[in-house]
Amino acid sequence: MARPTPPPLLSKTRFMAGMQCHKRLWLELFRPELAAEVDAATQYRFDQGTLVGELARGYAPGGTLVAESREELAAALRRTQALLADRTVPAIYEATVSHDGALIRADILRRVRGGAYELLEVKSSTRTKPEHLWDVAVQAHVLRGAGVALRRVGLLHIDTGYVYPGGAHDPQGLFALADLTAEVERALPEVPGLLAAMREALQGSAPPPIAPGDQCHAPYECPFTARCIPLAPPHSVAEFYGGRAGLRQRLAADGITMIAEVPEDYRLSAVQQRQREAVVTGRAYEDAGLRSGLAGLGRPLYFLDFETFNPAVPLYPGTRPYQHVPFQWSLHRLGADGALTHAEYLHDGPDDPRPPLTEALIRALGDEGPICVYSSFEKSRLGELQATLPQHAGALGRIVERLVDLLPLVRNHTYHPGFHGSFSLKDVLPALVPGMGYEGLEITDGSSASLAYWNLATGTVTDAERSQVRQDLLDYCGRDTEGLVCLYRRLLESM
Repeated sequence: MARPTPPPLLSKTRFMAGMQCHKRLWLELFRPELAAEVDAATQYRFDQGTLVGELARGYAPGGTLVAESREELAAALRRTQALLADRTVPAIYEATVSHDGALIRADILRRVRGGAYELLEVKSSTRTKPEHLWDVAVQAHVLRGAGVALRRVGLLHIDTGYVYPGGAHDPQGLFALADLTAEVERALPEVPGLLAAMREALQGSAPPPIAPGDQCHAPYECPFTARCIPLAPPHSVAEFYGGRAGLRQRLAADGITMIAEVPEDYRLSAVQQRQREAVVTGRAYEDAGLRSGLAGLGRPLYFLDFETFNPAVPLYPGTRPYQHVPFQWSLHRLGADGALTHAEYLHDGPDDPRPPLTEALIRALGDEGPICVYSSFEKSRLGELQATLPQHAGALGRIVERLVDLLPLVRNHTYHPGFHGSFSLKDVLPALVPGMGYEGLEITDGSSASLAYWNLATGTVTDAERSQVRQDLLDYCGRDTEGLVCLYRRLLESM
């Protein structure tokens, strides 16, 4: 590949990629096709960030948007210069400025006294993070270098204390402002050198030879990880459950790369010892604890799963940013006669799903019978519904008392080599119940379900798509509780 001449402009996004790893920066510019596809969780986060950025403009009202696209860079630069020169403009949104080989589009430039400006960077996070400093520092460097009198630098982030009252959102309540001026002033002298080092890294005809490390996953998951880090073979020590850095370092120092190589007397946790035994023998580990955990469960026996979404910007009055809002449940019932029946609820409409969802759940669960779940997620959501819907607090409290969590039962008393170090239902189910997985479903994980419902709730799907999205959600949540039934039956066979 020919060396780029002149070097490409370093956008703020590219600069942040370079701060994480120069190899990531090089690949994003010259081999973007090697990046992993954007998954549902990432897309959901992108969508939330876009909405947050738009609402934040109300924090500095009356401004003008530089609406020119990336392909209209020259026009965006000219438009920004004209707005900077116009003292009647109180704020500029997406101000586009270039200096020192870098290009920024500032979220908000708010005019302050004396013709100076305040830079307001907008984040959908609930607090400032260390990486945010460099995000705003490079913007400050570009703005000052281009002649903009920058007096203050702030970061607007979501305030989780905000309770949505209904109607139009109040940006003054939704956002909290963190003043980063002093920190940015201390960081600014380093920015020119950082930019120069990145430009130098981009001059090579191949990516810089940087070994994989912590930077592959922090502060963000690198989309090129699969290219840089060879896929570990099955049952490598990387699969050890709860394998922290100390264990990894001990194993590496002892030259151990595979679980089967670990000596029987090696210092491991109880779960890791069971994992080692299953891998060495090639058989599932099961102990008598399964019997005591399952023996007392009578009939009828229920199997419950919730789906929720947690939007950054609340949709329903009385909710907070990032609050989990249940919108769907699936319930399988195993009767005393062995008959299996299924009930489900998926909210339809723009209103708050919690009241009708809760009422339908209370009716479906009746007054007796254990309720199997997998993890503490359902218990936490039921507790939140108790606080939100006091008229149902008693009934919900009785439901909570009936919950039986199968996750600790599995984690503490069984291990299958097919778990590969994970006790997620998505990994446990196909290992213990071959053929019972999520293949063939359009929605295969909770993040995809959240994104799908977000699209339904905000009306971003067509009428033609709506019916199919609803069916996809029903199929996914139903598979979760069907899988719990199969898991329960499989564990009974071990007794």
